[in-house]
Amino acid sequence: MLEDIIAHYVSVFDADSLYGYRQIISIFSGIVLIWMCGISFLIIRANPRGFENRFMFVLLIFEALKATVLFWDFFPNGPKFEWLWEFLWFMKFDVYMFAIITSVMLYLSFPVYYKVNRFQSLYSETLQKKVWYVVPIVGLLIWTLIRGQEGIEIANGAWIICEGVNSPPVLQSWFGGITETMLQVKSDIGTCPSAFEALITDEPPALWLIGLTQAPASILALFLFRSAMLESDSADRSDTLTNRSLYIGFLGKILISMVYALLLVVIFPLLNGGEMLTFGDNLSLQFGDDRTNLERITFFLWTSSLAIMPLAISFEALMFVHASLKDSVFGIDKKLRATFRTAVFTSLGVISFVIGSEIMESMVGYGIMGGVMVGIGVVVVRKPVISLIDGLSGRILPSEFSNFENKYLEAYIKTLKDGIISDDERRLLLMLANSYQIKDERVEYIERCYNFSINEEE
Repeated sequence: MLEDIIAHYVSVFDADSLYGYRQIISIFSGIVLIWMCGISFLIIRANPRGFENRFMFVLLIFEALKATVLFWDFFPNGPKFEWLWEFLWFMKFDVYMFAIITSVMLYLSFPVYYKVNRFQSLYSETLQKKVWYVVPIVGLLIWTLIRGQEGIEIANGAWIICEGVNSPPVLQSWFGGITETMLQVKSDIGTCPSAFEALITDEPPALWLIGLTQAPASILALFLFRSAMLESDSADRSDTLTNRSLYIGFLGKILISMVYALLLVVIFPLLNGGEMLTFGDNLSLQFGDDRTNLERITFFLWTSSLAIMPLAISFEALMFVHASLKDSVFGIDKKLRATFRTAVFTSLGVISFVIGSEIMESMVGYGIMGGVMVGIGVVVVRKPVISLIDGLSGRILPSEFSNFENKYLEAYIKTLKDGIISDDERRLLLMLANSYQIKDERVEYIERCYNFSINEEE
């Protein structure tokens, strides 16, 4: 088994396979998956009961699943690994198509969570409670119903096997039968240029059509997103849509994705004699006899184009991280601060306990005494240490409040020293907020955040 795995990875790092270029793209897709799942986890942890948080959590998870369609190609393939590909094929095909269908419906659900005047009736708490989990269920049902239909089902799959240089290629059926397309690819290869094993399957046109529905759905979602953002700006609402980084991230993802659509429906057909380029054609371009320079360039462009989808999703994630550091996005920054504080304080406590125990062990032969003494000391200095850590986290994770909002917060903290805010003090605070042009909703949010942090410390 180990020899087979080594032989596989040796074969994918030769000149015909562009020295592992496809494997690098697969690894990149896996990194994007982990990155998107991490952001999704932060969103849901920030406010598990928030409907918008739940919606964005689900959306980003399905975006991540779409990026992983290439990740599974990193694993060894061939007849000897059919036991592995029984699972990987489900992840690569069924999960991917389920993710596409669900993400398209999630794009169209934007007006439910982001207020757009033209679709104001959709912006209701009743729908917000249900859409975030109903849409994936509907997506699963749709894919379950259509996956076996003629024109959508991938009914045939086979391995093209080359045992070495100048050997004849062999077709070995995996499921279904051997089709004319598979025989044509075998004929195009002629004599094997190197040792390799590759999977070739049916490519029903309806599957390509389902994949291409993402483009118009994404563009429509972008207009909805922009409308909601502009309307929230004009109404001076302090919500997450006012952060332009999120909009730029979604816009960038769509523009990058449109490059792939342009390559798929325009550029590649021009390079391929007016016909759509398929994964089967890609094998002919990669291993075919007497390849021309144009065919080599086409194969390189095809392989490079596979990185566009994970690249687009990673750009969306990058702008999301930028937004969360520059402003409060779904409450992520507060969770990051709390996590940072807990991690640093706990680490310092553990390190101090170990050092104290070792010192007392070497001095009196009873190490636990030093640990206990250090533990008492840590408890005594807890508040000043936490204040120091919060100051450090504030530099690493920038504040979500503007300068004027921070000044109001300072005044609020001073007023709240005795634990009570009188009517006169409240009037002064309201006057201060008005002078800083801070809306009432934002004032309530600032005070609520501070009160929450005080309760957390106690």
